[in-house]
Amino acid sequence: MPPAAFRSSEAAALLLILGLTAWRLAWLPASDLELYVDEAQYWLWGQEMAAGAWSKPPLVGWLIRAANEAVGSDAPWVARLPWPLVHGAAALAVMALGRRLAGPAVGALAGAVYATLPAVSVGSILISTDSPQLLALALFLLAWVALPGRRGAVLAGAALAMGMWSKYAMLFPLPGLALAAWIDPRWRRPWPEVAVVAGVALALFAPNIAWQLSHDLATVRHTAENADWQGALNLRHAAVFWAEQFAVAGPLTFAAMLAALVGRWPAGLRGLVPIAAAPLAIVTAQAIQSEANANWAVGAYVAGAVLAAAWLAPRPRLTVAALALNGIVATGLPVIGTLAQEFRRDGDPVLARYVGYTALSDRVLARADGAPLVLSADRALLAELTWRAKGAGIAVRAVPGPDGPTPSHYDMIHPLKAEPGPALWVGPPEAAPACAGAASPLPPGEGDLGRRALATAPVSGACLDSLRR
Repeated sequence: MPPAAFRSSEAAALLLILGLTAWRLAWLPASDLELYVDEAQYWLWGQEMAAGAWSKPPLVGWLIRAANEAVGSDAPWVARLPWPLVHGAAALAVMALGRRLAGPAVGALAGAVYATLPAVSVGSILISTDSPQLLALALFLLAWVALPGRRGAVLAGAALAMGMWSKYAMLFPLPGLALAAWIDPRWRRPWPEVAVVAGVALALFAPNIAWQLSHDLATVRHTAENADWQGALNLRHAAVFWAEQFAVAGPLTFAAMLAALVGRWPAGLRGLVPIAAAPLAIVTAQAIQSEANANWAVGAYVAGAVLAAAWLAPRPRLTVAALALNGIVATGLPVIGTLAQEFRRDGDPVLARYVGYTALSDRVLARADGAPLVLSADRALLAELTWRAKGAGIAVRAVPGPDGPTPSHYDMIHPLKAEPGPALWVGPPEAAPACAGAASPLPPGEGDLGRRALATAPVSGACLDSLRR
């Protein structure tokens, strides 16, 4: 391909990446997606600005806080503002990685493949810890393979730490990187530089390690509990996980990636094969032992986008079909995000996970009627009420349920202690404290939380004291 064609393909990829990023950003202010439970919890992490959190490292919350401060608003769409930018930057890094390993044409296609992945499209309108992890992984691989010497090692270590601050699954590609260094000379670095990478990453991630040690390894224990290894092998779960990857990456793109994983490649691309395969192998093992969410192996798709592009490049018809199919999803999802309240089936919101929280929270807070405290043992209620009660002069605190404390970030960081009452308790009617006043049912609402049977009850005096930690 002549140099002019290389420039043309790179210009087209840049136009696609920047245009798609702008398209995603343009629709965000019109989005009527409310903050889902996990998303509301991530917002709280940004308010706390601590070095750790219950379920995952807190970088996602810090980025939400940055968006809040930059825009001067904490509206739900503002919390979603960083993610199109994060994925746009990741697409550019993937493009640079592909260019370094396989030339401008493959690099341009790799950037386009990444930008249009369905997982990236979803992660650009919803809040996920996967998003900053993918950017960090792309920067890490680029620094590792393209920047020799101590400076490159420092940058690779910083990117590795950034990924760890996003999600511990950043570690999944590392066994593949070790294998890549064994089979592909372009992925080898001198041991002193490897030590620099590890040292920089450890130094930058040390605050989270210290936080974990001071909080009984909360995130590590939560991650182990999520793994839920049961001893019995279940190949059906693994089959489901692999089938879901065709939705995560797009059917043609994932098929191209699978073909690339068993292909023969020159140095550079050869090393990407184990890097892409490692997250898939690790999560497949998890699925066989228990279950696995479709997105747990998303770290495969940084290297995977480059491999898919290398396989698709000499097949222009398949390339157009793969990009067009994923492009429909990429352009359609931001629009669908503006129809969360109207998009219904049989009268119920299709996106029930992302609607109804504001109305329910407002009903609960209205019943507080001057009480300075709202109490619950339910993580979903605690998350949504904490977000909605901001600036209202009402503290939301976790209290034990009928079976004792419910492990969560709120129970660990925000339990009821010495705050003065009276208080309003909210939760399932059967879980109301025995000493509380008469429970009053909440009217049914919309969405996953609004459809639940919930009630409120006044709590004061000795009853309130009995719930303190």
